[in-house]
This record gives sequence, C-alpha cells and structure tokens, in this order.
Amino acid sequence: MLRCGRGWRDLLRPSSAWAPLYLLSLYLFLNATWAANQLFALGSAAIFTGAILIVCASTRAVPHIPLILLRRAALAFAVGAFLGTIYLLLELVTHLSIVRWALNSIDLLQRNAKHMQIVHGEVTKIKSSVLDRNVAIITFNLWLALLVLTNIDSRHRFILAVMGFMLTAAAIFISEHDSSQVALLLSPLIFFSALFWPRLTVQGLATTWCLAFVLVLPAVLAAYKAELHEASWLPSSARHRVIIWEYTAERVPDHLWGGIGVASTPTLKPKRDIQEKPSGFRFARSTGEHAHDLFLQTWYELGVLGVFLIACVQWGFWRSMCKLLATLRVTFEEEQPHLFIATRSHPGRGPVIATYEA
Repeated sequence: MLRCGRGWRDLLRPSSAWAPLYLLSLYLFLNATWAANQLFALGSAAIFTGAILIVCASTRAVPHIPLILLRRAALAFAVGAFLGTIYLLLELVTHLSIVRWALNSIDLLQRNAKHMQIVHGEVTKIKSSVLDRNVAIITFNLWLALLVLTNIDSRHRFILAVMGFMLTAAAIFISEHDSSQVALLLSPLIFFSALFWPRLTVQGLATTWCLAFVLVLPAVLAAYKAELHEASWLPSSARHRVIIWEYTAERVPDHLWGGIGVASTPTLKPKRDIQEKPSGFRFARSTGEHAHDLFLQTWYELGVLGVFLIACVQWGFWRSMCKLLATLRVTFEEEQPHLFIATRSHPGRGPVIATYEA
C-alpha cells in the first residue's frame, strides 16, 4: 500500500494536522523518563509513535492507490470484522470453549489464575470479562463495516448489513462490557446525525471531547460527595468505580503538570495490605490497575501538558475533518472507499485510541 505513495519522506512529512500527534509522541517519550516503570513506558510510547507513522503514511498514500484496491481493502476489512464477531459470539455462548481447549492442549500458553478456575491442572472455567477488550474492538469497527457493506455491488447488501449488525449487537449484549453496550445504544444517534448534519456533528463531538477533560475532575468528586459509591441502586462495579475515580482525582494535583508517568498506575497502586477501607465501604480506596476513565487516566498519568497536547490533537482532527467534508463533493458511490479509508485512519481516531491503549 505504501509503495503507491510518493516516497517515504513525502508520506511522513509533518503537516498542521499531524504536528500535534508528533508533539504528543515526543512528550510521551519525555514523560516516560519519570514513569514508575520506565522500560514499559518507553515501549508504550514507541508503540504509539509507530501507530502514528503507519496511519500518517497510509492516509497520504490513499489518493494514489487504484480504486479497485481500495474497494478490496474496504471489503476485506468488513469481512474480517464480522468473522471476528462470529468467533467472539461463539466464545461467549460456549463460555470460551476454544480458549479453554487451547490452554489445556498447549503447555506454552500462560494461565492466569485470577481470571480462570483450574482443577487438577485443567482449566475448567474462564471469566467472560477477559473478552471485554475484544468486544470493544468489534464495537469500534461496527459502523465502518456497515458503511462498507451497504455500498457493495450486491442486491443483498442491506440484508448482509442487517445480519452483521444483529450478530455484533448479540455479542455485545451477551458480554459483560457495559461501555460497549452503552456505545451501541448511543452510536446510532451520532451515526444518523452525521448523515444529515456532518459538520455540526463533528464540531459537537470535538467540543464534547475537550469539555470532558475539563469537567471530569469536578464530576467524579461530586459523584463521591453525593455518596454514589454507597447507592444500593447502582451496580457493584459502578460503585467500585466511583471510589477509584475519587481516589485517583485526589492525587492528580500531586503531579499536576507532568503526571505520574505513562503506564505508571498499576505500579503505583497501593498494596492490598495497606489499602484504606473505611467503615461501611465494600471496596478499598485505591486507583486500581487503571482509572476506568480515559480522561481521568490522562490527567493522572500525563498531567496538564498531556491534556493540552491531546486537546490540540482533537482540534487538528476537527479542522481536518471539516476540510474533508467540504472537499467531498463527488458522488458517494465513487468516493466511498476513499471516505472509508480516510475516516478509519484519520488523526483523532486510530492515533487517539492508541494513546489510551498505550
């Protein structure tokens, strides 16, 4: 794919849209120098940088790739996304039978007693929550895959799209991943809003994203002050997260400007024997392995500088998206593969997601 471009230097040339991502990448390497686990932090920064370079080069190469190849790439993505969904649905329905078989058959595979039940050396049960990240991936891919399927050259394209949606929805709601379930319920609103008011929708999402960084700290402190962590009507996991959020938010000012360092939360988590558990609390006050909130996690690990740079990334995404929407004035059928690739690999989607995975 990259060979269709105009050379590596041109593909990776900085621009106003990509500059914030490159600056964020440099800051992550700097931030890693005071992280609790410097080697792991440097590795995370390297992965993020690699993702940026790949997406940047791919995006610049798209206009020079033959249309037939773009169509094939889009269709391959959609097929792969739904094949992965079918596999995930099978694992959820059969309580991870394939994973259990693999663990019991291949000695080299690592077993984690925290997430599975082992009897006489054999894995008999695995928590379905281990598939939460997989569920999040098919949730991210859903609407892009549907966009491709509804524009293929077939009389059955809408039937295929409906089947794909139903399979994905079934996998999401059978799983224990609440975030994906909420996303599936709300995403149609954003999707159809973007169809009728694309520019306004992009502006609204960018503004909401930036406001979330501003409002997350007072919001979580207010939730704790309202004693939602003791509310019987909330699920147990939600009450636990209110405690994690408040405990994490309290410690943000301790390292306000630079944060505690990339991926340092698990390392600096208080040991179980010294965790504070006030009377009446079901859960101890601790940060957990992570903050369970990407906005709060950014404040805690990257500080004000990281939050500012990510806001700049979002501004670049909004600016480029508005420019893209303004220049797409050709027929939808002809430009569908270009629109798909540009949306999938645009700054502010893949790179920003990688920020929090890193």
